[in-house]
Amino acid sequence: MSSVESSPTLRAQQAFPTPLIPPLVRAGESVTGSPIRFIGKETFVKLATGEATGPISVLEDVSPPHHGPPLHSHDFEEFFYILTGEFLFELDGVPIQAQPGDFVHAPAGIPHVFQNTTDHNAKMLIIVRPGGIENYFAELAACSIADPGNMAALNAIAPRYGITILGPPIAARQHSRALTA
Repeated sequence: MSSVESSPTLRAQQAFPTPLIPPLVRAGESVTGSPIRFIGKETFVKLATGEATGPISVLEDVSPPHHGPPLHSHDFEEFFYILTGEFLFELDGVPIQAQPGDFVHAPAGIPHVFQNTTDHNAKMLIIVRPGGIENYFAELAACSIADPGNMAALNAIAPRYGITILGPPIAARQHSRALTA
């Protein structure tokens, strides 16, 4: 056996194969072929794990003005790097305003939510560890779930991916407070 055939790196690669990673995924492109459109926004998958849960998924999230997902938690961690616009995050009830260049970490099991707070589309890079969240987003898109406030539809799918929907999006909560004030 040659030294290449017995190298620890080669043995590790054979034991833990990784999905095919293209050398370049251009702006506006997604390794899924087209962006995933769900709950009223677009997500471009830059690194996918495929059907198996891999080490990470990397996504470019494009959030419309004043848009965001419902309050949720899950058994994986997320990292958010703000590219354009501004976002309001809530991590375990603590508000955090994030701007371009800021990096936000949502640990596994911590309730969190975010919202684009601008009047324009805002972008962020989302890194998920372990990966696989793109499969959840694809299922939401396949079911044509466009409303992030559709708690029943989201709750029907989320548990299969280790996600618990805990409450409405920030915008829905703000609207509800305005009506009662």
